Amino acid sequence: MKYTVISFICLLLLMGCITPNLCRWYNANIEANGAIRRKNKVVFYNIRIGTKEFPYDGRQTFAIRLPSGVVLSSDDFSESKVHPIASAMSTTGNSIIKHDQASGKSEYFLEGVSFTYEQKQLTAIYISWVKLPGKLHIPEIAKTVNDTFLPLPVPESHLIEIFGPPDKKNESFVW
Repeated sequence: MKYTVISFICLLLLMGCITPNLCRWYNANIEANGAIRRKNKVVFYNIRIGTKEFPYDGRQTFAIRLPSGVVLSSDDFSESKVHPIASAMSTTGNSIIKHDQASGKSEYFLEGVSFTYEQKQLTAIYISWVKLPGKLHIPEIAKTVNDTFLPLPVPESHLIEIFGPPDKKNESFVW
């Protein structure tokens, strides 16, 4: 009897420990990763727009506000717009610029947001909160520059408001 009770308690604990705690949200070429919180509420802490198979194509309308206050709109995510911002931020250590002349690939990392260009064409954007020693970068997103910006992690309702409903969602458990 004693071992049955202990086994039952262990089973209950195990079931509680392996319920899904990670959610992946997909809409066309967008993938967002989130944490499942209490009462099945999900908050998304990173968003990638553009994949190798389906690069960023500019059809999503949204805006990003960097922690420094700089606002970038999908109307103009061109390299000629992002490069000077990244260069100015590099003096304070808040950006990193990488260029590969051979492949024509450039990457700009700006306070939790990265832009990847191939042959001057934007192919991917990655938005995430980033914790570094002595720094915390929390970018914000909105549908347009005139809408309410929310800092990452954002609730699913905010993702839907900006990008539309997901094509699919996957929930899983990670330790």
